[in-house]
Amino acid sequence: MEIKEIRTLVDLMKKNGLAVFQMEQGDFKITLKTPEGAARGASFIQGAPSFSMPTVSSALNEVAAPVAVASVPAPQNYKEILSPMVGTFYTAASPESPAFVEVGQEVNAQSVVCIIEAMKVMNEIKAEIAGKIVEVVAQNGKPVQFGEVLFRVS
Repeated sequence: MEIKEIRTLVDLMKKNGLAVFQMEQGDFKITLKTPEGAARGASFIQGAPSFSMPTVSSALNEVAAPVAVASVPAPQNYKEILSPMVGTFYTAASPESPAFVEVGQEVNAQSVVCIIEAMKVMNEIKAEIAGKIVEVVAQNGKPVQFGEVLFRVS
């Protein structure tokens, strides 16, 4: 593989928001990682050993487009509460319970803002910052990735 082909792969990763790309062709192995992609919880694509270079590039374009994670940049004056782990996000302790926090509510560093279920363990997540909740970014009952924005706080 030539450096020009590697640069093409890096450009495709940036364009499609991929965090990691791995490819093996015979004795040749390559792993490309982007720190900003990993922080946003972007997708992981692994190339099969039997693919030729053009096939891998076209496969990246076809597969990555629908699974790339869109991220809206936070306004400059907002702080973000990020997910400390991978799991399922819940706004309340049970479906019948009220949400831990709602938009407009003041929180402090010790305020429990949500639960993330990981491997059948319910983990209470604390705000770790003080302020007013201005946006609940994560969706109740949906998976979240490490470093994904859960809440925005002013």
